[in-house]
Formats: sequence, structure tokens, C-alpha cells
Amino acid sequence: MLHDISCRVRRGEAVGVTGESGSGKTTLLKAAMGVLGPGCALEGGTIQLDGRDLHSLGPAERREMGGRAIGFIPQLPVTAFDSRLSVGSQMQAIFRKRLGLNRLDAAGLARAKLQQVHLPDSERVMASRPGALSGGMLQRVAIAILLGLNPPYILADEPTSALDAENREAVIQLLHECKLASGLLIVSHDVEVLRRICDQVLVLHDGVLAEQGKMEDLLARPRHIWTSQLARSAARQEEGYWIWERYE
Repeated sequence: MLHDISCRVRRGEAVGVTGESGSGKTTLLKAAMGVLGPGCALEGGTIQLDGRDLHSLGPAERREMGGRAIGFIPQLPVTAFDSRLSVGSQMQAIFRKRLGLNRLDAAGLARAKLQQVHLPDSERVMASRPGALSGGMLQRVAIAILLGLNPPYILADEPTSALDAENREAVIQLLHECKLASGLLIVSHDVEVLRRICDQVLVLHDGVLAEQGKMEDLLARPRHIWTSQLARSAARQEEGYWIWERYE
């Protein structure tokens, strides 16, 4: 359950959300997408997208918004693709449906966006099935699709957590690029993502807002135990190693 949480995401800005497991981060993302599961309901307040109440929309209207108004970057990008179809065919299908492009133009846009996310061997990537690509490559493909669709808002669920150092840095740079045209709501435990991309960070605990502010300020003067733990981990990372302690 979430209680008394208020935030605003504007285009060209990024809001980060962090907190311990079970603090409400995923519920917040689902609420923002209008896809709360069975047994969950919005009992008060509103979730608005450019003045439209998301929870007043029907299922068909919500599906229509996917990719056009709201883009999503999953924690495990393989879950966003059909394992039976090539990456290229899926990219083209999305661009044709959402942008109204013909087959040739959709293929050209797919190649261009793959190159934009630093996957220069676009023909090989497009011919591959998702299972033949690494998690880092699939995450870049997911971002390439969003760069092609150019939705005004993007939600990201732990976009760097499953990546190696090289792909993590590449995705951070690409999130910066997404931020130029879109508003971002990013759930993450990655201090570098929160510090380098987010203008504001919300720290959740048991479904309530424990504290918020710029990541640098939160790390320098943490008021909540989770933020203190995050600050210690960030300091250790800068020293070249990680030590995570059990949160009590």
C-alpha cells in the first residue's frame, strides 16, 4: 500500500525512486502505468498524464497509450520480447503499428535507432532472436525502440541492475539521451543512476515517503536508515569495493 505520496515528472526531468524491497517502488510504477493488479485499487488521489486521469481510462485506452504516451524499460529486457520472433521483426511491427510506417521505413528506423544506441551491427541484431543477445544488448534494443517512438514519458524499473559495467555505463548515457525529450520515472538502487540522471529522488519506506531531494544532498545528509545504508555503499563503491549489509 502507498500512502500520501506526491510527485510530478516533467519532460526533460528525471525523478528517481529508491528504498528497500517491499517499500512500494514497484506498486508506484504499476500505479503510474495504470496496471495495478487484482486486489489493488486507488482509494484516494489521482494519477494524471498531461491532465488525463489514468485510472478513468478503460483497458483499450491504456493499451493505446503504451509506447505513444508512456514507454517502459524493464529490469529484465528479455521479458519485453517474444522469444519466437527476430528482434528486427518485433521492432518493425512496433514502429508500423505505433507510428503508421510502411515496412521499408520501419526497417530503416530500426537500423538507425540500433546504431544510435551503439549497436553498429544492426543487421545481425535484427536477424537475431532475443535469446541470442546478451541482457545488455537487449536493454539497448528496448531503449532503441523508445527512442524511435519518442514517448513524452518513460518509466524504468531497475534499468541497470542486471548489466555488466560496460553495458551499465552505456545505458546510463542512453537514459541521459532519453531525458532530453521525455520525462523519466526511474526505480533504482544504483547510486550512479540516481546521482547522474535524476533531478529528484524519492526514498520510500513501508509505502510512505521517508525523504526526498537531490541524490547528492540525500547522501551527504541522510535522515532515514535506508538512505544512510545507500550512502555507505556509495562510499565503498568509490573506494573500489561493495559491501551490502542486511537491512533491519
